[in-house]
Amino acid sequence: MIQDIERIEYRNGPLPAGAKPDSLAAMTWRGGEIPSDVRKAITHEDLLNLGGAYGDRAASDPVECDHLRIVLTNDTVDIEVFNRRDLLESGDARFIRIHRVLCKLNKAMMSVPGVFTAEQRAGSDPRLPVPPGGKFTYRDQANVLTLLAFRNGPIEDLHAGKYSQLLEDPDLSRITDEEMKKLMIAASTRLAELLELRDADPDAFAQLLSVNWRQVKNWER
Repeated sequence: MIQDIERIEYRNGPLPAGAKPDSLAAMTWRGGEIPSDVRKAITHEDLLNLGGAYGDRAASDPVECDHLRIVLTNDTVDIEVFNRRDLLESGDARFIRIHRVLCKLNKAMMSVPGVFTAEQRAGSDPRLPVPPGGKFTYRDQANVLTLLAFRNGPIEDLHAGKYSQLLEDPDLSRITDEEMKKLMIAASTRLAELLELRDADPDAFAQLLSVNWRQVKNWER
């Protein structure tokens, strides 16, 4: 009998010592609800033969946990991942196959309002960089968005001009109304593009944050 995927359960979050992955809140897809790219990736990466636990559960308390349960016609495959970020650095080929599927599940979760957790958006998403302090915070994300939407916009043309004594007098205007309008329109347009990318392709958005974070890593956090 050919096994078919009847249900997928995915859990992600900090898991306290002694707790079971089943204690984490689950996102569940059944039958036709299962995203087609996730279903294809499970087959392509041969995840049905990669069941088991990966990573060091005792590495921290709580430990970051990903739990994927694939319910088949007559079988169930459980995959538990602890400290996903550390496993990524190990380069383990079997885990990398699992990680690629988990990324697709992360993307599917982000497309459902209110499902992708505040903790994941604030720093536990392993696709994001790890700045000093070990967490990619909302402020870190805001710094990158400010860089891309404002700092790298038309304001650079104003900043690059010759020095003027009016810069020393706070009572004098430095930006005309037309220049201010241009700055705000450019920043808002770029920010809208970034937010659209976040919702349409979370992996690409995370990669964009990761690549550009090095330019703001010394900014106030």
